[in-house]
Amino acid sequence: MTNSKELISKAKNFYENKNYVKAKSYLMTALEDNQMNKGIKLSIYVLISDIYYKINDFDNAENYLLKSINQGKSSSEIFNTLGNIYLKKKDYKNSEKSYIKSAGIDENNEAASTNLAILYHNLGKHKEAKFFYKKVLEINPKNIGALYNLSNIDQSVIGKKTTETLKKLTNKKVLSNFNLASCFYLLSDVEKKKKNFNKEINFINKANDYSFKSNEKTNLQLNDYWLNNIPKKFNKFQYSNDKKKISNEINNTYPIFIIGLPRCGSTLIESIISSGNEKVQNLGETNLVNWAFLNTNKNVLSLSNKDERIKIDSKETSKKIIETIRNFRKKENQKKFFFSEKSLENFYYIELILNVYPNVKFIHPYRNLVDNVFAIYKKFLPRISWSHSLENILQYVDNYLFIIDYFKKKYSEKIFSISLENFTKNPRGLSKEIYKFCNLKWSENCLDFYKRDDLFINTASNNQIRSSVESYDDDKYKPYKKILDKYRNKYIWLDY
Repeated sequence: MTNSKELISKAKNFYENKNYVKAKSYLMTALEDNQMNKGIKLSIYVLISDIYYKINDFDNAENYLLKSINQGKSSSEIFNTLGNIYLKKKDYKNSEKSYIKSAGIDENNEAASTNLAILYHNLGKHKEAKFFYKKVLEINPKNIGALYNLSNIDQSVIGKKTTETLKKLTNKKVLSNFNLASCFYLLSDVEKKKKNFNKEINFINKANDYSFKSNEKTNLQLNDYWLNNIPKKFNKFQYSNDKKKISNEINNTYPIFIIGLPRCGSTLIESIISSGNEKVQNLGETNLVNWAFLNTNKNVLSLSNKDERIKIDSKETSKKIIETIRNFRKKENQKKFFFSEKSLENFYYIELILNVYPNVKFIHPYRNLVDNVFAIYKKFLPRISWSHSLENILQYVDNYLFIIDYFKKKYSEKIFSISLENFTKNPRGLSKEIYKFCNLKWSENCLDFYKRDDLFINTASNNQIRSSVESYDDDKYKPYKKILDKYRNKYIWLDY
């Protein structure tokens, strides 16, 4: 029999190559060794927990990490990781407790204090968030990302002295690309208040350049996928048409997927959907469908755009999606399970989602396209690869318009489009229409979403969503429109 050392070595190789299923299998076999050193055994528990986390099985990720803690292996890093697991499970109380435990073991653990600050920020607990952002800056004064987040709560922290410090830091080359991006975004806000349009745009351009460079290799790969690959293949995907028996679980599941462009009002719509009397579990942006699709159908990337049909492993992709949604689901006795999900790129996967969940509904919020372009470009969106240049944003929007139109014609009864401008003028009437479309009973309190204690927002709309629906500002991006003049011949929808 292969000894445990060899099994662990093979597991680590599979882990490094992101073959998590095989890595877990070897580790589980290694644990059968009754003579294994306790320290090694507990380290394996931690690694297995991480594998479960990576494949979106958060219950088992929690269980194995708790095993290691209960048997004597605990540290600031482990409790911080446990906090991350509870965050994924939307168990904010235990996430908070774990981060606090982590920071208590090591008060200089920057990650734990950062996670606490962001958790409180996303829950709208600004006093606590400010305390921990300041704590992060005490630990690491060069963490300008924390300063940027703090400024979104308290703009007074960016005074004249801090502005001068930020300018000096951009010239000293002592910051990471991410923190340089944060610096330039802060400086752009200073110039915006002074109405120095050219300086503001110059700083935004630099901020986006550094934000892209902060994860350049991955961003280049993602741009190729989102801008060039999937837009040419989305309508060639072939899903199995076998008449499978729909399980009771699926038959009683009523998903609401919110799709479209970033900064289109999606967070507002999702908050309203999840704030009525009928229970709708708000999953936020899980990126689950994209993860399941690419993890199961890696061949999609290598196939030529000329291939007439691209076979998709519907069974395995569906299994991944269903099992992960099951992991997200709160343990409540409900015959019907309503949930909302707002990974906006899911407009590419409408057909796949329909293949998994026959009861699905799609809400498609949209706004003035020129406003939307600048709302994306001027906002710090480090996790969206294509958001860092106007050229890429315009190309993505162009693809989005074509694909949304394609699916609206094909599945008109499944997609409800709603203008953000119109919604802000008549939130009561249009929220009723949304509820009716989703087969939900409307209640007045859905418009009081901002009063909820448990409202968790981890998007760029965090601060805006903490008040009632505001009127749409038609003139907000008026000074910037001339920047797009050179693109108007290329994109006919640039109508202003």
